[in-house]
Amino acid sequence: MSILLLPARTARKAPWNVRSAYWRPLLVPTVIHPLHYRSFSSPPPTYNTSHSHNSNSDPKLPHDESRWADVKSSVLVLLSVCSAILLPTKAVSNESKTPPTQRPVLELKVDPRDPKEQEKEKEIEKDKDKIKLPSPLPDIPIPKVSLDDLMEKVHDLGQKIGEEIKGRVPTLGDYFNAVDTIRKELQLGDGSLYQSIVNNMSDANKNPEIQLDASVRQGNDLCPQELAFQVARRKKMKKAFAKFIGVKESDIHENDIPVVALAGSGGGYRAMISSLGYMTAAKKAGLFDCTMYMAGVSGSCWMIAQYLTLGQRSFTKTMEHFKQSLNTPIAHYPSFIDTMLTNPGAAQLILEGVVQKYSKSRVLTLVDAFGTVLGSRLLIHRERDGDNGEWVDPLDFKMSQQSRWVNYGDQPLPIYTAVSHVLPGATSQPDPIEEIIVDDGVAKDDSDEHYYQWFEMTPYEFGSEETSAWIPTWSFGRRFVEGKSVEKVPETNLAILLGTFGSAFTATLADYYNEVRPLLNKAMSDSMDTYIKEYLDGMSLIHPLSPSCFPNPIYKLPNPEPEAEAFSQRKNLYLNDAGMDNNLPLYPLLRPGRKIDVILAFDSSADIESVPWFEKADEYVKRRGIERWPPISKKRAEQLAKQEGGPPRKMAHVEIFHGIVADDRDADHAVPVEKSTDDPSPPSPKAVTPLEKSDTHPITLIYFPLIPNQEYHEFNPGTEAFCSTFNFELKEDQVQLLAGLGENNFNKGLEDVRKVLKETWLRKRQERLEKEKLEKKMHRKSQVTSAVSTLMKGKLDAPKPK
Repeated sequence: MSILLLPARTARKAPWNVRSAYWRPLLVPTVIHPLHYRSFSSPPPTYNTSHSHNSNSDPKLPHDESRWADVKSSVLVLLSVCSAILLPTKAVSNESKTPPTQRPVLELKVDPRDPKEQEKEKEIEKDKDKIKLPSPLPDIPIPKVSLDDLMEKVHDLGQKIGEEIKGRVPTLGDYFNAVDTIRKELQLGDGSLYQSIVNNMSDANKNPEIQLDASVRQGNDLCPQELAFQVARRKKMKKAFAKFIGVKESDIHENDIPVVALAGSGGGYRAMISSLGYMTAAKKAGLFDCTMYMAGVSGSCWMIAQYLTLGQRSFTKTMEHFKQSLNTPIAHYPSFIDTMLTNPGAAQLILEGVVQKYSKSRVLTLVDAFGTVLGSRLLIHRERDGDNGEWVDPLDFKMSQQSRWVNYGDQPLPIYTAVSHVLPGATSQPDPIEEIIVDDGVAKDDSDEHYYQWFEMTPYEFGSEETSAWIPTWSFGRRFVEGKSVEKVPETNLAILLGTFGSAFTATLADYYNEVRPLLNKAMSDSMDTYIKEYLDGMSLIHPLSPSCFPNPIYKLPNPEPEAEAFSQRKNLYLNDAGMDNNLPLYPLLRPGRKIDVILAFDSSADIESVPWFEKADEYVKRRGIERWPPISKKRAEQLAKQEGGPPRKMAHVEIFHGIVADDRDADHAVPVEKSTDDPSPPSPKAVTPLEKSDTHPITLIYFPLIPNQEYHEFNPGTEAFCSTFNFELKEDQVQLLAGLGENNFNKGLEDVRKVLKETWLRKRQERLEKEKLEKKMHRKSQVTSAVSTLMKGKLDAPKPK
């Protein structure tokens, strides 16, 4: 998550008690006008600020000032460049073969000069040397020779320099050739990149999913593919787990291996790189090979996606890619154009997402532009930018194809997350198809209840536990009606998905204000609080920038779950960065079918000392009736109360929170019972059978906050300017420094992790053995009962003696 610190108001009641409206995009209140339309290319609203700083501000500036400078400069540059790159407009030439209903996705300005002047300049250029020598020229020692000999040597030197740099230094003619190439592509006619992408949409060899129909699966049981994955993964984990906890492989029963999940937070490049460091350390220690799931929010989603694609399932190769790809700003326009020109195969893959949405009259938003530019930076090898299929694999741009690496249990199952903002009010009003309606009615609704609904995506399925509805991942992006897909289009491009997972700039006005407020002096913040206090609740409902938009998979779904009834009436689904609600992907890991025992949470959030993620998780588990989650909020409050200095809470590099039974090691075989009203004595433990104990299934959370490590470097990611959530340019040594901090912080808690996993294994083994013993006893009892019954029946049926 890139924007959120704390939401202004997140009151949340059980959704089945409220008929809720899903996200409806709004403009800033001062420019709201009902039933006005705007496309994604509309310029974002501007805000007056009292001070501005250059993005290249002195890193010695106070943390707040430098961070705010990063916020403003990065967002402004990103928005302007994305708009320039993907701005819908008219065709640039009358000779275009573009159908009247089509609009080009890209356009460059035509040279405004008179054609005769252009031809004249070209003639002049022909007479000039096209090779431009670099400046300054190397020093040439002047020998004591004649002038003729000197001129001959200079001439020879010039020829050698020309031959050396020929083909490396682009000339003006080369530049115009590049412009002409781009302009040709933008006409959208035969042979253009656009037309090639559109043609590929109906090519079953390149997009085999278009041959398949898709339907909605209702219920919250795991899909068959994930169940099969769990079985395969347990087999692969057995040897690695035995080695990790230091026992013989023959001592390990597959069902006793703890189900471990890695959870990476949001936070832009900072989270992406530090999560890589944490997981690299886990891999080196042998823990990663004992892990069943890896989930992410925002920047951690980016890391997981790159690890499974061009990183080739190697953290070392992923790290090398980061070092080579992150040293150019994401909004660097020439770099984007260079990728488009020098690597046609990559260009097609990167642009597929926006072209496919555009050609099907989908709602395009700034998130789609952001994802396209992000994909050109994260999904293409910078040092291998030739048109080589070895390095640009079309399958890598399909999320469902990541199943190649998990079907046989070779990798943990990745879980990507996003949220939809559920707003108060009815949802009978249909969504627009081509444009986004600006509607100011939502903020005036009498109800003030709103919340975020979580969606998850794996290589197998996309859906939400709160709607109890799921679709195959390869069908995400299609239109569904009454639970059936009504079109066959290619799977949504991975670049578009990465933009959606990390779309923190679509936050609400309240989120923006809460991000800015700590940067103001007290007098100004108090004044602002007084001024906007009465509007703050309404600001929690307003998104100045449109979230990512996709067809709603459960539109008009028959017999939806009560909490999904309102949602099923809307044609479109609007998705935001999940960090707007909780910057740790805890909720998907609490699905009962996943039976997770231990979660390792790698938190790279900004202002990490005051993050509310555990309090939010506590609210969620209470609402969902989950009894196995540790009482983290209560424990953190107790820790805070014991501190002499008060908040912020002192943090350790690793903190462990045990759930229910595991919370008290002496109570592993007992749980408290309700106190009887007739018995004044205190409650006493009640013995629980192994069958009953299996239902409690406690979860242990091991929390790793990204905080300074004096044993590593004098380095604080909370104050370094290059670690800002809004910074999209890091040098190689900065990437190494940030990843190294995550790796070293993990190693400080490694033995604690090993101890927890061994204790969990022992507990699960004991439960299994007791359960098997009980089952055998019950089986023998059943056999005896059956034998006695048969014997008695035989006696009754036997003929009586005469």
